[in-house]
Amino acid sequence: MIYILAFIVLIGVIVFVHELGHYIAARSVGVGVERFSIGMPPNFIDLTKTKSGLILDIYFFSFSNSKIKWKKIYSTTFKSFTKPSETIFTVGLLPLGGYVKMKGILDESMDSEFAGAEDELESKTPLQKIWVMSAGVIMNIILTFFVFSLIGGIQGEMITENDDAVIDYVVPGGPADQNNLMDGDKIISINDFKIEGWSEAVSIIEKYPSQNISMDIMRDDKIINKNISLTSRPNLDSGRVDQQVGALGVSKKQISKKLNFVESLSYGVDETKWAMVLMTSSLKMIFQGNVSRDDVGSVIMIGDMAGQAAQAGLIPFLFLMALISVNLAYINILPIPGLDGGHIAIIMIEVLMGRSLSVKARIRIQSIGMFILFSLMIFLLLNDIIRVFS
Repeated sequence: MIYILAFIVLIGVIVFVHELGHYIAARSVGVGVERFSIGMPPNFIDLTKTKSGLILDIYFFSFSNSKIKWKKIYSTTFKSFTKPSETIFTVGLLPLGGYVKMKGILDESMDSEFAGAEDELESKTPLQKIWVMSAGVIMNIILTFFVFSLIGGIQGEMITENDDAVIDYVVPGGPADQNNLMDGDKIISINDFKIEGWSEAVSIIEKYPSQNISMDIMRDDKIINKNISLTSRPNLDSGRVDQQVGALGVSKKQISKKLNFVESLSYGVDETKWAMVLMTSSLKMIFQGNVSRDDVGSVIMIGDMAGQAAQAGLIPFLFLMALISVNLAYINILPIPGLDGGHIAIIMIEVLMGRSLSVKARIRIQSIGMFILFSLMIFLLLNDIIRVFS
């Protein structure tokens, strides 16, 4: 149950913030919003603001003429809310996404009729259209910053206890362990370069992925020379997972540094930059074909990760939320029809052409994009299912 709840909370928050961005941007330029939905159809809850009050409609399965139908099973009106709105606020039954249905937009619904009204997206300038379509991505980046800042405020920043060159921990089975390095050994030099502190030792070791180094260490006031074959690992510290750095298999003791409000915001900025670099390099690896099938997944993988993170505690769950949020931002900005980036690409093409594409042409482009997206979703789902059963 915790896996399901964690998944719903994780996806719900991220999607809500994304769609809220589209909603706020649309209203800011006078575009009418017909429906704001969290979750996908069938609709489970509808909230409609009318002059007579806020109408709450609940839908579910119901028997009718010996058949099961999805229909309205409950409705009530809250008289205290009398300010009408053209937007129907919806909670979908399937917690797998959401959408904002704007007036005069050719999106996944494939609406093809535009009246040319003032409150239609098609009636707005290219810059206004781009603002509306990019607002969801911007909000996801803001959410990432907010969550990382919250982590900094709660946990503080993890730093090394000191910067001396003394080894505090040796990773079992790593190069250091295989060459009999021990806790308490002090690194004196690497490749005849004198070491003044831990950060200096790390920066030098990282320059030699899967290469041999000569290392002098001090143990019990004796200098011992070691010739060590380093392994390599992705450069996760900088987010450049497309780069390999040298790894010795040692570490320093970490402590938590308390952060004040301003420091927490600075921490949020730094971690958001790191997450964006991480996502950029990850996408680069995907497009270059350097990612295995085991490293990609669908909502099944996200649900599993959400459940594990929730069980591990609040901080791991928030950290995952921040990463998934920036992931959604990057995926949505890709110039693929059906995604926000696809809409922006079409707007840019129309600007360069000096005219609008025909509705027929845009429907074809949108159909191709949806086919690509559905094909990718099916592949990822099958990939997850195979992984689970194997």
